[in-house]
Order: sequence, then C-alpha cells, then structure tokens
Amino acid sequence: MGTPSDQGQTRLRGLMRVGIGGHSVSSQDLAKWKERIQAWLRAPGAQPWNVFLPPDFPEDQIVEWRSPEGEAGRGALSELPEAARRAPIRVWTPAIETLLTVAQWPGRGRGRLAQALPYLLEEQLLADPETLAFSHRETDAGIFVAVTAKERLSMWRAAMDKERLGVTFCPVTLALPWRPGTWSCRYADGQWAVRTGPYSGFGAAGLLTQVPAAFRQALAEAAKGEAVPGSITLFGGDETLRALVARELDIPVIADARPIGDGEAPGFRLGETGGAVSASGLAALRALRPALIAIALVLALGFARTLFDWVRLSHEEARVNAEMTSVFTANFPNAPVLDPARQMRQGVAKLAARAGGASQGFLAVLTDASPALASLANGALTRLEYRHGEVRCAVRLANFDALTALKHHLMRAGLAVQVTHVMSHQGGVQALVTMTRRSP
Repeated sequence: MGTPSDQGQTRLRGLMRVGIGGHSVSSQDLAKWKERIQAWLRAPGAQPWNVFLPPDFPEDQIVEWRSPEGEAGRGALSELPEAARRAPIRVWTPAIETLLTVAQWPGRGRGRLAQALPYLLEEQLLADPETLAFSHRETDAGIFVAVTAKERLSMWRAAMDKERLGVTFCPVTLALPWRPGTWSCRYADGQWAVRTGPYSGFGAAGLLTQVPAAFRQALAEAAKGEAVPGSITLFGGDETLRALVARELDIPVIADARPIGDGEAPGFRLGETGGAVSASGLAALRALRPALIAIALVLALGFARTLFDWVRLSHEEARVNAEMTSVFTANFPNAPVLDPARQMRQGVAKLAARAGGASQGFLAVLTDASPALASLANGALTRLEYRHGEVRCAVRLANFDALTALKHHLMRAGLAVQVTHVMSHQGGVQALVTMTRRSP
C-alpha cells in the first residue's frame, strides 16, 4: 500500500501523463516549473547570486559563488546553498568562450539585424555561423555583439537544468568594473579577462608569470586609434602580479580588492538576442509584482465567486422548475407539461376569465361602464348578469333619446355595446344592453 500522500502523488503523475499528443510530464519537469514559479514569486528587488564557471565546466564541476551579502563559497553545483536556489542566479562564463566585438549595421529592424550578424562578422568568425549564438546591444557607437558556441551554451544550460536553477549567462569579461579612460583585468584559473569598454573586452589563456600577447596586441590597436587607457585596474591579484603587469605593459596598474560581478546587469545575456533588460527595468518589474499578484488573486476570487453563484442559481432553477411542474400537474392533470410557467399563466388566465376576474371579465367591464350607468337620467337598472365574457343589463329609461345617450357614453368608455329587446312601455322604454371590452 503506501501513505495517502504517496498515493496522491502517484495519481497526480498518472493524470499528468495523459496530455495533448500523448506527451508525459515527469516529476523533474514538475519540480522545474515549481522552482521557476518560486523564483518568479521571490521578494521584490531580490539581488542575484553570482556563480563563476571554471574554463573546463561542466567537466570540472567545481564553481565559485557569492551571495548578494558577500558570502563566498566554492564547490560543486549540487552544494549550492538553498538560498541561492530560490534566488536569481547570474552565471559568469569563461572570457575565452565569448567573442566581444562591434558591428556596423546601416539598416533598420531587429529581426533583419539578427539574420545579418553572421555575415557582418564573417571575417572575425573562426567557426561555422550555424554553430554560434549571437547576442547584441544597439548603441550610438555601434552594435556590440557577443558570440558564443551553441554547444558550450547547451552544456552549461544542461548542467544548470539538472540542478533546477534559474540562471542567466554572461561573459565574465563584463563582470569587471569599468570606467571611461581605463581598462580592467583579472587573472583566474589560467585565463585572463580584460574589459576595455562598456560592452567590449577579450579573454586569453596564459601563465601567471607573463602577460599574454593578446593583451599587448590590444594595447597596440588602441594606440593606433589614440584610445590607450590611462591606467589598468587589476582585480583579484596580489602585489607581485600588479608589478608584473605594470612592468611588461609599461602602463600604470592599480590593484583593487573589490569582488567583481556586483555592478549593474551586463549588456548581454548569452543566447538571448537583443541583450538584457536594464537594472532599472528589472527593478520596475519586481516592484510591480505585488500589484500583479494582488490583481491575479482578485480576478481568481471573482471568477470563483461567479462560478459558485452560477452553480447555486443552476440548482435553484432546477428546483423551481421541478416545483412548477409539480404544481401544474396537480392543477391540470390532463395537460402535457411543455413549459410549466407559461402553461400556468395561460391556465390561470382562463380560470380568471371564467370567473369574471380577467381583463375582459365582469369586474373590468363593470368598472368602465359604472360612470355611464350611474348617470342614468330618469331611468333605472333593473337587471345585471355576466355570461361568457359579456355583461348584460336591463335598463328602463324615459325615452329613446336617453337610451341613445347611454349607448354613446358606454362606447366612449371603451366598450363594445349592443342594444337589443327595445320595447316601449307606459312612460318610457325598456332595453337589454350587452357590453364587452374592446380588444386592444
């Protein structure tokens, strides 16, 4: 057997396997969506964790991480703190894996630009464009582009998905703080990362005992454009490394002990064309989340209330229909039941007409005729009866002119009048007056 919770989970998995097209949903997929929802519902303004990948990741599973509060750690992804799993994670990829360059695009339209990038950068690419992922950021100075191998991106994503982490990938080059007129660099895990501008930089493999040739070549190219930096800031290095870089490049080098990656969101999210949402945009979206959640709850509660009312009124309608049918059958046992309410109204109208209480009945006709009958001059009402929707009255009047005047008064009151059995008698006339209400 099993516990009730185990049986419930088994039934849930069985239900989820029955889907469109026969696709099944595994427990890992459910857990992944749960993690994503939890990450979306995290506290507004939550700061991302930083995770730094080694050059051989995922073969080398040991990564470095740092929390927004500055707590650092090192280990496998499976050892990542639980707080990091519930927070956004910014994964900094090796600098040498991403080419940062500039492209010129005279046309307009982001969709066409994305298609044109492989051809604009054809001379700089060493691999088939079909195997590369392009991300870009449009600025007044040009189109800054980040190029990364799709295979490497897929491997990184697979490793993160295995741990059910919600991450964005950014080149570690752009994790280095930068300000105009300077360059920034860092040496770690046998690789140099150098940032030369807001969206530009490069990576190079090299030894700790010497500056790579790519560094010197970049300075030479900058000298041709009169863009040589006034100084270089070294992050994470000791005094020996600072002195080495300053001596070999013949340029002032400033050591900075601050951690990298804590600045504003980088200009690129690898594999997502068009770059990243700005930090202010993310803050605005996060600030709106409580309001969006509240609106969603109000809509959900309103829908639930409407559904409840609909179910309640449906049951009430069924009960009333059953009650009307029962009453109609009891009063009209020989009539077929089609529309109880309508049939009931028709039946009541017939009964009322038969009893003289309908709109064409005795009381209605007498109400209209009363003023004329009450004003009989030198006459009398000798008999009054009701039969089959007609009111018949016998009158005795002084003369024929009085009878004619009575008929005109009754017709002006909206009645159909028929005078019969007119006879003269001593001192006047007698007649039978039949009255019915005119059809509207």
